Amino acid sequence: MSAPAPTIADEFPIHRVRFVNGRTWHRTRRPDDERWWDLLEAACGKTGYLASGYTLGTITECRGCRRAVERDT
Repeated sequence: MSAPAPTIADEFPIHRVRFVNGRTWHRTRRPDDERWWDLLEAACGKTGYLASGYTLGTITECRGCRRAVERDT
């Protein structure tokens, strides 16, 4: 008997990650060895690098990430 497949929420546990030049928060996988400078993958399928600075304007939740998690639960 095999183990159940991990859910999207288990696979992409980190919330509120903004990619460089991004205007949305994503849900991402945990980077290998906590290396944030590696290319990150989001639940919605987008990839990018972690943005550490502040941005002007509002940042909203990524609808694709939210839908992926809702669809899987």
